[in-house]
Amino acid sequence: MSFYSDSEFPVRDDLADAHAAQFERFARAGIWGSAAQRLAVISEARQSCIDAGMLEAPEDGGALPDVDLPEDVRAIIRCLAASPRDFDMDTYQRARDAGLSDPKFAELVAIVSFVVNLDVYARGIGVPLRPFAEPQPGTPSRELPVEAVPEQAFVPTIPNPPEGGALARELYGPFKPYIMRALSIVPDEFRAHVELEQAQYVLLPKIMNFDYNHHEGLTRPQVEVVAGRVSAINDCFY
Repeated sequence: MSFYSDSEFPVRDDLADAHAAQFERFARAGIWGSAAQRLAVISEARQSCIDAGMLEAPEDGGALPDVDLPEDVRAIIRCLAASPRDFDMDTYQRARDAGLSDPKFAELVAIVSFVVNLDVYARGIGVPLRPFAEPQPGTPSRELPVEAVPEQAFVPTIPNPPEGGALARELYGPFKPYIMRALSIVPDEFRAHVELEQAQYVLLPKIMNFDYNHHEGLTRPQVEVVAGRVSAINDCFY
């Protein structure tokens, strides 16, 4: 059964599958957070958007977290989820002061951005927010890529090849724009971002082919107009 079988609008199978895969990932341990910690983070992000009037609370939200997040960490999540335009270097520094290392912070940013993305999509097609699954047992890998170095972001990132070595070649191929490399300090989240972006936006090998249309309903120029307008409304500083 499709992840969006209750939608009155048709949803492409690859898109529904990509979204279902993200919710499955939320229930598993990450690189730095346990499954229970990740559930606590995404639950806080969703509730922040509900409290801000961006989303409608579902009748069945699924699993509830049994992890109490520190208030300063919850404040970071609320800012990222409901008011990202207010996130700046001072906010990042508060995250560090709250005990979030760079890779922990990057993983938090990733899963918060993913769940907000998926929840807003559900709102857009008029279906209830998808329920969270019970967290699965497992231990975070705590693998820190030695290739990550300070570049242009708050956190270290893995450079493009050849500087980034074999891991960069595996993640990026010959080259990836900087904005795509922002989560590379947590490679699994980078991979998940790529999977989601290819379903929602465009196949990455085709990204510089402006005559290629990944979606039947919108031409590539129309896609870029929508993306640019949404970015402007959200005060995307990038």
